[in-house]
Amino acid sequence: MIVCSCRVLTDQDFASTLDSELPGCPRSAAEAYRCLGCGPECGRCLKTVRRILADARAAARCHDCVEDCALREAIEAPLLDAAE
Repeated sequence: MIVCSCRVLTDQDFASTLDSELPGCPRSAAEAYRCLGCGPECGRCLKTVRRILADARAAARCHDCVEDCALREAIEAPLLDAAE
Protein backbone atom coordinates (compact mmCIF):
# COMPACT_ATOMS: atom_id res chain seq x y z
CA MET A 1 0.00 0.00 0.00
CA ILE A 2 1.26 3.50 -0.77
CA VAL A 3 2.04 5.30 2.48
CA CYS A 4 3.75 8.44 1.22
CA SER A 5 1.90 9.77 -1.80
CA CYS A 6 4.34 12.68 -2.22
CA ARG A 7 7.29 10.33 -2.74
CA VAL A 8 5.21 7.30 -3.87
CA LEU A 9 6.65 5.04 -1.16
CA THR A 10 4.94 1.90 0.11
CA ASP A 11 4.79 0.23 3.49
CA GLN A 12 7.17 -2.40 2.09
CA ASP A 13 9.67 0.31 1.14
CA PHE A 14 9.78 1.51 4.73
CA ALA A 15 9.82 -1.99 6.23
CA SER A 16 12.69 -2.94 3.93
CA THR A 17 14.90 -0.26 5.48
CA LEU A 18 15.03 -2.40 8.60
CA ASP A 19 16.44 -5.31 6.60
CA SER A 20 19.40 -3.31 5.32
CA GLU A 21 20.89 -2.32 8.66
CA LEU A 22 22.83 -3.97 11.44
CA PRO A 23 20.74 -6.25 13.66
CA GLY A 24 19.35 -4.65 16.80
CA CYS A 25 19.32 -1.07 15.60
CA PRO A 26 16.04 -0.21 13.78
CA ARG A 27 15.65 3.10 12.02
CA SER A 28 13.45 6.00 13.04
CA ALA A 29 11.09 7.55 10.50
CA ALA A 30 13.69 10.17 9.54
CA GLU A 31 16.41 7.55 9.18
CA ALA A 32 14.11 5.37 7.06
CA TYR A 33 13.48 8.29 4.71
CA ARG A 34 17.22 8.98 4.49
CA CYS A 35 17.83 5.31 3.74
CA LEU A 36 15.35 5.60 0.87
CA GLY A 37 17.22 8.63 -0.44
CA CYS A 38 14.67 11.31 0.34
CA GLY A 39 12.80 13.07 3.12
CA PRO A 40 9.15 13.66 3.93
CA GLU A 41 7.54 16.39 1.89
CA CYS A 42 4.16 17.26 3.41
CA GLY A 43 4.56 15.11 6.56
CA ARG A 44 1.08 13.56 6.59
CA CYS A 45 2.57 10.07 6.40
CA LEU A 46 4.95 10.34 9.38
CA LYS A 47 2.63 8.81 11.96
CA THR A 48 1.94 5.90 9.63
CA VAL A 49 5.66 5.43 8.92
CA ARG A 50 6.37 5.36 12.66
CA ARG A 51 3.68 2.70 13.11
CA ILE A 52 5.02 0.61 10.24
CA LEU A 53 8.53 0.70 11.71
CA ALA A 54 7.23 -0.09 15.20
CA ASP A 55 5.21 -3.04 13.88
CA ALA A 56 8.21 -4.32 11.93
CA ARG A 57 10.44 -4.04 15.01
CA ALA A 58 7.85 -5.89 17.09
CA ALA A 59 7.56 -8.61 14.45
CA ALA A 60 11.34 -9.01 14.48
CA ARG A 61 11.25 -9.19 18.27
CA CYS A 62 13.77 -6.42 18.62
CA HIS A 63 13.95 -6.58 22.42
CA ASP A 64 17.58 -5.53 22.73
CA CYS A 65 17.00 -2.09 21.30
CA VAL A 66 13.52 -1.17 22.55
CA GLU A 67 14.84 1.56 24.85
CA ASP A 68 17.13 2.94 22.14
CA CYS A 69 14.27 2.96 19.60
CA ALA A 70 11.98 4.73 22.05
CA LEU A 71 14.66 7.32 22.78
CA ARG A 72 15.22 8.01 19.07
CA GLU A 73 11.51 8.43 18.43
CA ALA A 74 11.14 10.73 21.46
CA ILE A 75 13.95 12.93 20.20
CA GLU A 76 12.82 13.00 16.57
CA ALA A 77 9.06 13.17 17.07
CA PRO A 78 8.92 16.91 17.80
CA LEU A 79 11.14 17.61 14.78
CA LEU A 80 9.10 15.43 12.47
CA ASP A 81 5.78 16.68 13.83
CA ALA A 82 6.89 20.23 12.98
CA ALA A 83 7.02 19.13 9.34
CA GLU A 84 3.33 18.16 9.44
